[in-house]
Amino acid sequence: MESIINILPEFVANQIAAGEVVNRPASAVKELLENSIDAGAKEIELHIVDAGRTLIQVVDNGCGMSPEDAERCFLPHATSKLESTEDLQHIRTMGFRGEALASIAAVAQVELRTRPAGEEIGTRICIEGGKITEKASCACPPGSCFMVKNLYFNTPARRQFLKSEEVEFRYVEDEFNRVALAHPEISFAFYRNNQRIFFLEPGNLKKRIVQLMGKAFESRIVKVSESLPGIQVGGYICSPDYSVKGRSKQFLFANRRYIRHGGISNAVEKAYSGLLPEGKSPAFFLYLEVEPESIDVNIHPTKTEIRFKDEKLLYGLMLSAVKHALGIHQMGNVLDFESSQALPYIHKAKGVPTKSPGIELQAGYNPFEKPASAPRQDNGPAWAKLASGMGLDNGKGNTMRSFSPSYREAYAENFALMQEAMQVQEPENQLCIDCFNENEAERQKALSEADMPLNPDGTEGAGEEKASANHEIGNSTVTEAKVKPVRIFQIFNSYIVTPLKSGLAIIDQEAASERIIYNNYALSKDGNMPSQRTLFPQTLEFSASDTELLRDLRNDLESLGWSIEWVGGHSFLVNALPPGIQESRAQEILENLLVSYTRQLMHAKKGRWENIAASLARELAVKRGTPLPDEEILYMLNQLFSGPDPEISPSGKRVFRLLDPSELAGFFGD
Repeated sequence: MESIINILPEFVANQIAAGEVVNRPASAVKELLENSIDAGAKEIELHIVDAGRTLIQVVDNGCGMSPEDAERCFLPHATSKLESTEDLQHIRTMGFRGEALASIAAVAQVELRTRPAGEEIGTRICIEGGKITEKASCACPPGSCFMVKNLYFNTPARRQFLKSEEVEFRYVEDEFNRVALAHPEISFAFYRNNQRIFFLEPGNLKKRIVQLMGKAFESRIVKVSESLPGIQVGGYICSPDYSVKGRSKQFLFANRRYIRHGGISNAVEKAYSGLLPEGKSPAFFLYLEVEPESIDVNIHPTKTEIRFKDEKLLYGLMLSAVKHALGIHQMGNVLDFESSQALPYIHKAKGVPTKSPGIELQAGYNPFEKPASAPRQDNGPAWAKLASGMGLDNGKGNTMRSFSPSYREAYAENFALMQEAMQVQEPENQLCIDCFNENEAERQKALSEADMPLNPDGTEGAGEEKASANHEIGNSTVTEAKVKPVRIFQIFNSYIVTPLKSGLAIIDQEAASERIIYNNYALSKDGNMPSQRTLFPQTLEFSASDTELLRDLRNDLESLGWSIEWVGGHSFLVNALPPGIQESRAQEILENLLVSYTRQLMHAKKGRWENIAASLARELAVKRGTPLPDEEILYMLNQLFSGPDPEISPSGKRVFRLLDPSELAGFFGD
């Protein structure tokens, strides 16, 4: 029988291996930066063009290589870190497998210039598709310079699966941040398309965190330090009042190597239990130093997965270290020894008599007289104020809670009609929103009467008579006495419930308000969104990566009511905000917006503008656990069901659910 087993050629095997080691440009960046660190470099420069697809260049002042080593370093499994099996138990370098350079050379055009410090002439090696095309002497500074050109030029299938330049750049930036945070004693420079993004001077860890994440982090981070024999935990965690969506600001290192470990990360999040808002995650920069014999890093070519010899001990130590740091931080907030908490003491001159408290009667007071209603202060959630600023009000800047009784009754009629329509809709789980349009004329009539003056007894003037008149809806006439009461209530301060003849409707208030805000943004897509000027321009500081992204998004944010001016460096001036957004939350909202935008961008969801609007809507939506007055509940439901796509939120969550009688009966075993 003829043999069917083939031995793959070396260049084919290297291309297959490259699929694991170099799955995108960011992977090549990581491997080249780690090689420079292993070479003892103190200054490293990274240049990328077209997010690494056209060029990745890493220049360092490390030890350099001889002509023989410069040629051999591209061979499969060629490494200077290991000599025997026993060395696997004592790994302290970043690389050791000898796969990275061979894999990169197999799928790109690579040029290496290198010179040891003691030599006068360096070596130049050119490789294309894994084959050496040129080798010569050259003049170059001490150290090494790797240039990776046209990545995946010979594997077009892999190249076409790369995402947009913006997405791939975010992956490259993540890898750069991890390496730079692991080695604060090394100077780093990062250039994108010949424009410098980072220049990180050597220093301590706190300085490096501030350099990468922005000056705002200087007041947010709390030091962590615990140790046991053979194990040390150090680094910084962010205070509980600063949290982000997702885990993009979580950095965990073991022996200076960035790792992902679900158990240890869970210990950190458990330490924050009860201190963070729902849906938010802590930010941390934590470093483990353990004996190399107690960990196994040879699990995956990316070397981000790792096994510990005693994971339970590490879990407990990490939990204790973070809780201890949080305890110190919280104690510092509660006890302020520099300010006095004593009751105020008023000094009185000697001999001045003290006046005894007395009771004063209000002459002519009639307890049965109805007082004039005082205007109610609007401290509602941002989404209601935001909708008010979009023209969804009575023209006077008032939201639902300040409207007249006739206006609220018109909304009540709308929702009553919606309830009736829900009972006869086919299919049953499809809401009818046309019923709102049938009552639009009467609602506009009530809207025009919303500002009628009040009589001395607190009742409306001429508008009251009109409000008591019959309302014509379609071809039928409905009197005020016949308007069905809207049976709506809130449970757990999170869900809105209303019973129907056909069952029960349960509405998620957070998803509903998110949909409302997103729809309102869609109406102002062409730049019609109003804004409110800040009393004084507010200066905000961001990280270098967030600075570049925010500069790119400024025009889109201006169409949504923001006015943001870049003043150089990492600083911005906020001159105006959308209605309803507190100035004190501007930094938090923009930071969370950038995190959410980046995460959505990497998952290729929605277009650019839709991504920004959806991210802002999620940030401004009224959160679960927020109590809502009846007027705001009516306002929310009217806006939800009179707009497009009320069934699902922009983030893909279900907004409401209808439970029919059979489902309700099933809960009790009937």
